[in-house]
Amino acid sequence: MPQPAFSLPKQWEDWTSWALGIWLLLSPWTLWFEKDATATRNALVVGLLIILAELFELSIFRGWEEWINVALGAWLVISPWALGVSNTAAQINFVVVGALVLALALHELWDMRSRASDAEPDAGS
Repeated sequence: MPQPAFSLPKQWEDWTSWALGIWLLLSPWTLWFEKDATATRNALVVGLLIILAELFELSIFRGWEEWINVALGAWLVISPWALGVSNTAAQINFVVVGALVLALALHELWDMRSRASDAEPDAGS
């Protein structure tokens, strides 16, 4: 049985997702909202999940891993209202980072689909 090969992410989208996950882990202390327990917990959990999704993608790449980031990005965008986060810095952080994670994942899904359709032979040939 072939072992999955570990490789560093090659696409800029993967590196950017890693950076956004790390940013989320650091943001409660960087943006001074660490006293808001709900916002801090949200930043830590979602940041960790983004990093874990990218780690999983390194070992066994499948398209559905990007759908995890779509869900996490969408959650970040709506989380300030769903969780009742009152800190403005946390709200803006979640919406901006969520939109970026969502856009990166959708872009990568679109790119995978484009590459797959380019690789398919024409039926009329």
